Amino acid sequence: MKITFSLHAGGWQGAAAAPHLGRPVLSPPAFLGLLEVQLGLAGPPTVMARRTAAFLVALRAADAPGRFFHSSLQADEMGTAAALLAWRDEWFLAGWDGKSREGWPSRLGDMAAVEAAAVGRIGFGEGERLALVAERIAKRRIPIEKVLVLEPLAAFPLRWRSVLEQLPVEIILPRQAQAAGDLGAVQQRCLAAAVEGTLAPVDAFAADGSIAVMRPLSVEAAEHWLSNQYHTAPVAARLIVCDEPALGSSLDETLRATGVPICGYSESSSLRPTVQALPLALETLWDPVEPARLLDFLMHPVGPLPASVRRRLGRAFAAEPGIGGQAWTTVRDELRAELEPEADRKVTEWLEGPRYDRLAGAPLDLVVNRVGLLRSALQARLLKVIEERGVGEADLRSAVSQCSAVMDALNDLRTSAADMVKPRLLEQLVAQTTADAANTLAVAEVGCVASAASVAACAVESADEVIWWMPGSPKLPAAHPWLQVELDALKAAGVDLLDPGAEMAAMMTLWIRPILAARKRLVLVLPPEGAELHPAWQLVSVVAPQLRITVLEHDDLGKVAVAAQELPLARGAWRFDPGAKWRGTFPAPTRRDAQSFSSLEVAFNNPALAVLQDAAHLRAGNMHAPEQDTRLLGTLAHRLVQILLSDPAALGWSPKQVEDWFGPAADKLLKTEGMPLLAPGSSMQLTQFKAAALGGIISLVAYLNAAGVKRVEAERSLKGALGALPLRGDTDLLLYLDKGATAALDLKWSRAARYRDKLAGGDFLQLALYAHMVEQETGAPPVAVGFFTFLDGGLSTLNDGVFGDKARVISPKDGQTTGLLVKGAAASWEWRVQQWQAGEVDVIGDGLLPAPTVPPDGCLPLRTLGPWHLDYVRLFGQAEGEA
Repeated sequence: MKITFSLHAGGWQGAAAAPHLGRPVLSPPAFLGLLEVQLGLAGPPTVMARRTAAFLVALRAADAPGRFFHSSLQADEMGTAAALLAWRDEWFLAGWDGKSREGWPSRLGDMAAVEAAAVGRIGFGEGERLALVAERIAKRRIPIEKVLVLEPLAAFPLRWRSVLEQLPVEIILPRQAQAAGDLGAVQQRCLAAAVEGTLAPVDAFAADGSIAVMRPLSVEAAEHWLSNQYHTAPVAARLIVCDEPALGSSLDETLRATGVPICGYSESSSLRPTVQALPLALETLWDPVEPARLLDFLMHPVGPLPASVRRRLGRAFAAEPGIGGQAWTTVRDELRAELEPEADRKVTEWLEGPRYDRLAGAPLDLVVNRVGLLRSALQARLLKVIEERGVGEADLRSAVSQCSAVMDALNDLRTSAADMVKPRLLEQLVAQTTADAANTLAVAEVGCVASAASVAACAVESADEVIWWMPGSPKLPAAHPWLQVELDALKAAGVDLLDPGAEMAAMMTLWIRPILAARKRLVLVLPPEGAELHPAWQLVSVVAPQLRITVLEHDDLGKVAVAAQELPLARGAWRFDPGAKWRGTFPAPTRRDAQSFSSLEVAFNNPALAVLQDAAHLRAGNMHAPEQDTRLLGTLAHRLVQILLSDPAALGWSPKQVEDWFGPAADKLLKTEGMPLLAPGSSMQLTQFKAAALGGIISLVAYLNAAGVKRVEAERSLKGALGALPLRGDTDLLLYLDKGATAALDLKWSRAARYRDKLAGGDFLQLALYAHMVEQETGAPPVAVGFFTFLDGGLSTLNDGVFGDKARVISPKDGQTTGLLVKGAAASWEWRVQQWQAGEVDVIGDGLLPAPTVPPDGCLPLRTLGPWHLDYVRLFGQAEGEA
């Protein structure tokens, strides 16, 4: 067996140009695995998360106030363990035996103390495995004829050198210039600069097309250009080089969308649904709950509970963001009637069980049990996929392995039955187990272009055409984190660490590998203007200053002309055929059985919106999310008033009694319907809400006492008619006064100025319709209607002498009354229906022509609607002059 071995061979993707049977190209992990199999040293794979957890236990055992890592360990246990484990593994790769030396600096002594505590606890790293291989290989032959090494031995850690020195190794010098023309000349100059340090420009540049340099205005344009090259300019041996995972994944997505086999570039796969299930499931442990994460858990396609159960609860949670509220309880009651007792118990365990303070942590045994429950659910789903030969098997296997790795790591952390686990540690464990999970969708497809995920991997094979994709800022060797005295002590102990300076000096020989890999043509596709440029491109531009950069979008090659199509322009009126058959189904522009103030407001002030919403019944997409804006605050304030006034005695309470009631009532309501205010980072908003709601409720009770209210119906449903048009609505408070009199109030999470202006300007159709329906139901109009605003505790009314001296009585201009508004509403409805039956619909928007029709005498004036209808307004068409 003849092996080609490179530190960077793992970056090669796609089919090889020639068969490699008996001649494998191996990266360090693959070569080490092969040697272990040949020498009888193979064992189960070591999961990094489990090693980190075991090393953390050793750190805890060795920790003391004087240790150099003591403060870091207190602040971030898992992060400190991961960083120090990386140090420890690097030392072992460089030849450390795990023992301390006399006179060592304190940090090195601390590391040796941790290693003593870790003996027998932590799985072997690469350094220990190589030490065993080196020991065994000296006593046993293996069937390897030759190892072709593509880097100098000095580039390898000491443990690798000790293995390679016992094998038949041949060092392959950097590939020589193999192209003709301009490309060959540039290859020679780049090679001389990298190896000999001589820098000289090409003597005669023929511009023969063997080198092309392009820069797109956007990455997307370049991706489509490359896809077009696959279809229109095929090359037998083409190689794409891209060492930025995000750019490679984006390129693959475009290739897939345009019918080109993908190369297999794999970006971090933490966003795959199956591996998101575990972190979302663990989020259910904590108090306070993150509402958005809990909703993600409920609506996610993968989870420990049936998707139908979670989504029903998710819709309830989105409507009332809490657990135990009215919407939640309704769904839970339905589920209890439908589910088996064991299934219902699981719902309770995951969603309604005890939660744990984020600072104190959760019991380790409980966390392990939760992860085990999720793993069991994933295993059941995996078995079903296998039986039905469905899709997603590989992703589910990754998720099961993720759960198993986290469970093993947690068990390694166990020191007593009272162990607690904090959220940060769990997040880091999950991140470590997820980081190594391959993206099962990122696999090189049959017929794809060969590709390399690192520039250094280009030493594996050459190609007729090399496309170097977006060469940007390279990754440079990091300096050692140790002091010189510590480095000297390590070297004296036989720890031969790689020199970052020497690594840096050798980088250019790696960076020019894509240039040397091109046999006939090199295409450099630079990143868009403004990005940092790769040193190899800077070298090329020096040795070949005659090269010109082509702006990709300015080149017509491969472009297909597409005729521009103008969007339909928005007009101020729609015209329909009054005789169309469908018109008989809709004598009025609505499907509603009864109209409310909200629907009438739209029908009067922008009939086109009413047609889209009610007649066409179009609905915008619904993305479930817990409300966090003023709508939630207003809803919670309304609910508190509703809860308070459900107790008749509350009408006579003093401010002190209301305050004593408010605290526990608000806390309970927030847990069941207002979790966003309890989420981390919301304490200021929570404090402001409680202060405003309490002050507003105290003021409201005072107004009700001043009015002599005997009884209150909150959220009172009303029914009535506007001529032949059925009406319905819900008044926030219907108040019952002495002698059977009534009053109606609408509550607003706002300040009074806006609503006083509405009353003064005659814009109070909502109150007028409530008064009209109350009169139709009770036989007498209410003695007062008005708005109550929580933020300033103000009550604005049309009627004097009802709510006391502090209420603000507003006299509308032009003598407007509730009765006149109701008559105007009836006339406006008749007018809009007549327009509809004539096939005319006003479309009202800025700059639209013709201008809106002026309402006839007796109708309500046109008023501007709020901004919450913009998703429908876009359906009107493109405004004149809009780009």
